[in-house]
Amino acid sequence: MTHQLRNATLVYSILLALVSGANGDEPRFSRHVAAVFSKLGCNSGGCHGAVNGQNGFRLTLFGADPALDHARLLREVGGRRLNLNAPERSLLLLKATGGAPHAGGKRMDVGSPEYEVVRKWIAAGAPLDPVEQSRLKKLTITPAQHTAKLGDAYRLKAVATFDDGSVEDVTAVCSYESGDRHVAQIDRAGTVQIKSPGDAALIVRFRAEPVVAVVLVPRAGKEVFPKVAPHNFIDAHILAKLKRLNLPPAALADDVTFLRRVSLDVTGALPRADEIRAFLADKRADRRARKIDELLKRPGYAALWALKFCDILNASDYGVYADGMSQEQDAPRFQQWVRARLEENTPYNEFVERILTATSREGRDLDTWGKEVIAVNDGYTTPRTDTTLYAKRKTLDLYWQRRASAGVPGTLQIAHAFLGLRLECAQCHRHPHDVWQQDDLLSFANFFMHVRQPGFQGGNEKQFPEAAAYVKNLNADAKRLTEQANNLRATVGKKLDMEAKQTRTKQAQEALKKVQQEIALLERRAKALPEYGRRIMHAEVQHLPGGKDRIAKVASPLGTQESRVFRLLGESKNLDMPKDQDPRGLVVAWMRQPDNRFFAKAIVNRVWAHYFGRGIIDPPDHLSPLNPPTHPELLDELCRGFIQKKYDLKWLHRAILNSRTYQQASEAAPESRTDRSNYAYFYYRRLPAEVLVDALNHATGVREDMDMKYYHWRPEWTTVEIPYPPRNAFVTFMLEQFGRPQRNSGAQCDCERDSNASVLQVLSLANHPRVRQKIAAEKGRVAQILKLHADNERRVEEIFLATLCRPPSDSERQACLKYVRASASPADGFRGVMWSLLNTREFLLQH
Repeated sequence: MTHQLRNATLVYSILLALVSGANGDEPRFSRHVAAVFSKLGCNSGGCHGAVNGQNGFRLTLFGADPALDHARLLREVGGRRLNLNAPERSLLLLKATGGAPHAGGKRMDVGSPEYEVVRKWIAAGAPLDPVEQSRLKKLTITPAQHTAKLGDAYRLKAVATFDDGSVEDVTAVCSYESGDRHVAQIDRAGTVQIKSPGDAALIVRFRAEPVVAVVLVPRAGKEVFPKVAPHNFIDAHILAKLKRLNLPPAALADDVTFLRRVSLDVTGALPRADEIRAFLADKRADRRARKIDELLKRPGYAALWALKFCDILNASDYGVYADGMSQEQDAPRFQQWVRARLEENTPYNEFVERILTATSREGRDLDTWGKEVIAVNDGYTTPRTDTTLYAKRKTLDLYWQRRASAGVPGTLQIAHAFLGLRLECAQCHRHPHDVWQQDDLLSFANFFMHVRQPGFQGGNEKQFPEAAAYVKNLNADAKRLTEQANNLRATVGKKLDMEAKQTRTKQAQEALKKVQQEIALLERRAKALPEYGRRIMHAEVQHLPGGKDRIAKVASPLGTQESRVFRLLGESKNLDMPKDQDPRGLVVAWMRQPDNRFFAKAIVNRVWAHYFGRGIIDPPDHLSPLNPPTHPELLDELCRGFIQKKYDLKWLHRAILNSRTYQQASEAAPESRTDRSNYAYFYYRRLPAEVLVDALNHATGVREDMDMKYYHWRPEWTTVEIPYPPRNAFVTFMLEQFGRPQRNSGAQCDCERDSNASVLQVLSLANHPRVRQKIAAEKGRVAQILKLHADNERRVEEIFLATLCRPPSDSERQACLKYVRASASPADGFRGVMWSLLNTREFLLQH
């Protein structure tokens, strides 16, 4: 109680100082009153800071525009919110103190320091001070880094430096939030209470400006940290922090667990039984490193990461336009192009450049590109050759042919996909949980306002006369082919038809069939050429020289805003842009700079999150100063190494996979079981939807017919390789239940792929009739094992290897044999064994 009393007295004294201003003056609106509004939550997104405000009263979010807030207070509703003659009767104070009905409830007490700040300001005539003098230059928090013990309490101090050179202690008028309330809680006064071991970010906000402090809380008790040898630099960082936290790391996973884990994570496939036996028999000290290298060379690596990149890039978001773009044709081409670059191990910076600066012609003449379009679209048949042909292109123009891929919507996608930034809120107002302003987004969007979008936009033929002439020739060719087909049918075809009916000879029948095939071919070609022409006319990706109308603007409930300057994210300097220069090239050059704060960090963090289920910055697509990394030095070293290795993705994969951190067991030491972010053990996570379906196919020995022959799908494609959901009802159901994303360009969040578990997922595996059919299939895994092996112990082992990728323990083997003996038949018994294993956590989860 003594501590709390001292603390309350300190807060009160500071606030009373604020009532009189920093130098004995009256409280300033932009410096003190706006800060009180922020502290009380009045200008938050859930209250009057919402886009439309609350109950007719609107403030700018977190006091971003004090002058506008002041004008609304004084001039709206006839000025009834303030009573200059009797300040305590002001509606503003009556509602906040519960003296008048207020939907937001009571926010402060009469006579409290916050109350006195506002009352004194009203009594002084409610003036607006020079806003520029109170513009925040710097907010300093102490301690910025702090190590505390369980049960400790300490107070943050916030000091503001303003543009007029003045410095004030603003601790009492800041708002506070803990990033992890399980570790540390923080009250309205800035007092931190330590609750459990770990680390937490503490977000301190003065008006609209946020700053982060970090607290580290070691586990109490005797140090039990074992002697552990790091495998590489990753482990050095991880182990050092675990030691500071007094959290012992888990032991290494055994070989069979490692093999299953790394096979699923690198290739999306379970290891075969013979592969498991061979790995267990390998006694070489570097067998794990050798296996990692081998897996990274398998086709499954490129297939799995093509799937992940296509999720991030929204590769399936095509409508059916007048230009002929469609998901069925173009999503597989997109995915195959990405996969080809991964198979080549194209440096990541080049990979991104070949996407962001893509054009359809790639510097070639129209005739050369037109022939490519025709060849690719002719390849949309069985077997498909279009995907292979398209993958040979240098650039991915299909990225820009998706819905909403340019302008402001496209900028949101680019920032998310390549920079790990979430900018959606900045379309309307300052981002409530980040540092981005509306002008930041619009000025960055101007770099992507000059990319031609697909579809008929009116006047295409006049704007692009060369393409129009080319398409006119294609249409003329189509007309000639139609006439040729009609003539052939009317002359030769008619004659051969009569001859075949009269003679009924095999020779006449074959001659007629040959002509009919020729006619059909001519008609198909005549029908296809106008479709190809529409794509050439309306879907060419190219840079359009600057125009006055091609500026970034957004319309929202707050009005229409625009920017006419080019400015890169996080930069203060506007760039001059020559009219004929493609601005996208400058963006790529900026991304490739070694000191870029986002580019390398975004992909490094996402790759880390793939292997650990969480990013060093988590969520992995939310790079923000308000979302600090758990291991900043590790993230920096990974980024430096990635850049020094010329953006080699396989170097990054190897570094992570060879680390002890990745190879440790999922069984935590007793002292570390509460850890959720410092990698004291390998965290369980659910298998991705496509990987799970393929694992089910592998375990049961039954592949699914995707029923996509109409769309010329390759029958050998695995679920990981399919570019969009198939017509197979079971596969589609499983993909939906286990979180496959829709790849919607309107959703800028990695969380669109849902990794959460649900009861319905459990019931789907346990009760879906298709799962039981696969287990009982005549040519399935159980039937094959019964046919090949007469010994029941061997049969149990083979089923364990096919499902859990390990031999059974003695107790498991005996339990299974007992179950089989009690079953109606051996077949029924072993089917039951497989069903049981498929429904274990060990099968469903990565561990």
